[in-house]
Amino acid sequence: MQPGPIYFLIPRKCGLFDVCCEGIPQVNYLIDEGMSSSKGSSAVINYMHHFFSNYGVWETRVDLNCDNCSGQNKNNFVLWYCAWRTMLKLHHSLDLHFLITGQTKFAPDWCLGLIKQRFRNTRVNTLSEIAGVVKDSTVTGGNIQLVGLEDGTVLVESYGWRQHLTPYFRPLPKLKQYQHFGFDALSLVLCSDSVGIRYQLLRNADILPPIDGLPVQAPPGLDTSRQTYIF
Repeated sequence: MQPGPIYFLIPRKCGLFDVCCEGIPQVNYLIDEGMSSSKGSSAVINYMHHFFSNYGVWETRVDLNCDNCSGQNKNNFVLWYCAWRTMLKLHHSLDLHFLITGQTKFAPDWCLGLIKQRFRNTRVNTLSEIAGVVKDSTVTGGNIQLVGLEDGTVLVESYGWRQHLTPYFRPLPKLKQYQHFGFDALSLVLCSDSVGIRYQLLRNADILPPIDGLPVQAPPGLDTSRQTYIF
């Protein structure tokens, strides 16, 4: 006889966001359950922004590759963030590529697979022990970046990117039909698949979004019912 609900207990969760970059070991963001407000575009942009700010090498040209998940990657907010970086001269140019359907296995999946193999054979109870699993999954160990601690300490700030960018940008029509996007200092996006077009993402070409004044968002934490459940 199965022990009923005890069998399906859900322990404290930890999200993983992996960035692979040529020239440096992969960067693994470990996201404690109390630090994660969403798994959507805002979270992706936050970790991208932190990566460029803390692990970047002042690169002038950037090529990004990611899968076609519209809720996280292939959406207007990520496009706006890429345009924001180039128009403010953080990069001279930025190309964003989405892998075609059926061909979405690439470097981050390889790294995540190694972490899963190690995780299955390791007893884990705390965030630090998960960090140890990630470190021991490869010879180089990669870079371990904790987004926050169990006690609520924030190590990677979250910002309200939608609130910051929406007043200045407009959506790109028929976004999902394109696989490649290019950005330059004029905030023009070049969408190339079989044909290419140029589109002005700014609502007003004379008004640029500011580089500072990003609205900071506090982590959601765990509500009382979830804390009680874990206890």
